[in-house]
Amino acid sequence: MGSNDFFTVAYKILSYLKYCYEHGEQPDPGVINERTLLISKAQYVEILRMLSDHNYIEGVTFTHTKEGVLYSFQDARITIEGLEYLAENSMMQKAFRIFKSFKEWL
Repeated sequence: MGSNDFFTVAYKILSYLKYCYEHGEQPDPGVINERTLLISKAQYVEILRMLSDHNYIEGVTFTHTKEGVLYSFQDARITIEGLEYLAENSMMQKAFRIFKSFKEWL
């Protein structure tokens, strides 16, 4: 997987929001955005929308204008579903690494 594919970017966004949750901090749009993730604004907005639509995050607002879509990330929060996604994804990655090591050992 590339560093700008959906799952990698979604994992980074969710991980950052989890960090903010655990440390009682408000998300800083300067820390994680389309520039820091090296993706287009359109891709970033669409990933935020998908994460929001699937209840992994909440508090992101979208405003449609003639120039495109504006978004606000400052009130973003990870949800229980987002935390579960991170936990399951981490467990699957760990299981894959164990399986890969076992397969190489054979």
